Amino acid sequence: MEYLFFVAILPPPKITDDIEEIRNQCSVDYKVYTALKPPVHITLIPPFKLEKELEIKLVSSLEQSSRFEPFEQQLQDYGGFPPRVVFINANKNPGIMALNKILKEKLNRFLKESAGSFNPHITIAYRDVEPLVYGQIMEAYSKRRFRETFTVDKFTLLRHDGQKWNRYKEFESKPGHDQYTLDI
Repeated sequence: MEYLFFVAILPPPKITDDIEEIRNQCSVDYKVYTALKPPVHITLIPPFKLEKELEIKLVSSLEQSSRFEPFEQQLQDYGGFPPRVVFINANKNPGIMALNKILKEKLNRFLKESAGSFNPHITIAYRDVEPLVYGQIMEAYSKRRFRETFTVDKFTLLRHDGQKWNRYKEFESKPGHDQYTLDI
């Protein structure tokens, strides 16, 4: 049996609630709903399928990836990937770029295809956004401001249950934590 996973940073509850309000208002205003399905997140490793038998190795690899230094993540204003994706910018910084690189290296053997380039963001609308509506959303959101900063000291593995994404396991930062690990 295969499961669908992805790895992400989940912002703290207050910021998540604020962004959830923005996503809900966008869905009401523009009749776009797909972005409401996953939790508010910054994708570190996009969705990938994995056989159940490899879950233990995946978790072990992610535990090894948790040796990163906590860092401050700034969210700033809105952007988009034409013709469908509208998002809140998650500014690139050395911390998030290093964490993404570590995860790509550790998970490379589980990924059937390259994770591609990394543009950190929090999605507000996508997939069900028509190009004309995309222009309307971008025009409206380009006039708005959003600024928040939070400390990233963990990342989360999410698994899809066939209906929705669920938190499967969190990995807290353990900088300089060099333990002996046995790769099963």
